[in-house]
Amino acid sequence: MRLTSVRQVTAFCALAALAEVLFYTAIAPLLPSLDRALGLGHFGGGLLVGTYGLGFTVGTYPAVLLTARRGPRVTVTAGMLCVAAGTLTFSASSQSVVLFAGRTVAGFGSALFFTGAIALAAGYAGAEHRGATIGTLFSGYDAGSAAGPLLGTAAEAFGRGPVFGMLAAVQLAVAGMTRWAPEVTPEPRSDLRAVLGYLRSARVQIGLWITILPEFAIGMLVVSGAYRIDEAGGSTLVIAGAFIGVAVLSMLGEPIIGRVSDERGQRLPLLVLMLLAVGSLALLIPAQSPVTIAVLIAVGGSLFMLAATPGLALLFDAVEERGGSVGEASFLSNLFNGPADALGAVLAGLFHNAIGADLSFGVLSSVALVSVCVVYRYLRPGNPQTP
Repeated sequence: MRLTSVRQVTAFCALAALAEVLFYTAIAPLLPSLDRALGLGHFGGGLLVGTYGLGFTVGTYPAVLLTARRGPRVTVTAGMLCVAAGTLTFSASSQSVVLFAGRTVAGFGSALFFTGAIALAAGYAGAEHRGATIGTLFSGYDAGSAAGPLLGTAAEAFGRGPVFGMLAAVQLAVAGMTRWAPEVTPEPRSDLRAVLGYLRSARVQIGLWITILPEFAIGMLVVSGAYRIDEAGGSTLVIAGAFIGVAVLSMLGEPIIGRVSDERGQRLPLLVLMLLAVGSLALLIPAQSPVTIAVLIAVGGSLFMLAATPGLALLFDAVEERGGSVGEASFLSNLFNGPADALGAVLAGLFHNAIGADLSFGVLSSVALVSVCVVYRYLRPGNPQTP
């Protein structure tokens, strides 16, 4: 069986993204119980969440090298195998060091996977359908993000071993199915200094900022959100519901936002999404009911996630305007996504120890407001570059 149409290739990459991200998002409902069982503390819990992002960072440049040398299909396969290995490691031990290692290995594999999957799907689709292709790919990611918290809830009830063991088997099966994907001509290996030179472009900077902002926000919301719901008396299922909501709302909105950004440009959807995020996060600060907190986390988190589609399309366009490629743009995104995710999670742990979750929510609301100002000022028609 071979995948030959753009729709088939994009759908496969979306389904593979679903299987890959399940392990990443399963951590939220498990975090309070892992904290109590292992004595992690809020900062340790933040580190456990953040190790995934650190592994992702380490994997960014090897992902580019592998994609250039062997093509995106091989990179997707290698990444999924690493994610499966990390999932198995996490399922097999109750030692904190091993759990940290499992998350790091899975994060490394995630960098390989997403570099290959975006290069495969977006490269095969071409520039004309780029926004819609990214939106569809992210919808698979969002579907996995929705199922991940349920998986974490099941692991809490039935044990991490059997639940994550079954997940690893699915991930291994998907890695084997990658042979059905078409061969896409590998892009030439890029000079690292030349790629980093794209950061001198204001459009690249803004696209990169918007692209990594969701990772920072989700890293912070997973830690502060999970602890805040737990402290308000919410159950593991309520915590799971908050992040299922993030994923479901994002999954429904990604293809729409992708089409709007193709037809109307990236500026309008970014302004609307970030303004709505400012309000929803500000409302989180006085919220007391676990259900209300969960709903507001779902809304605020999804708004950040939806912004990634026009942000990534903007980044791709801006890099190509400077003579770069989709693979180079993906590398820039991945290079900063991991640190953003880890920074958000670690800061949330520190903030929680110092003051509580309110500080995290206030910081996120302020960051969204700054983003509105940046997009409004520097993405005006006729003013594509920062003065």
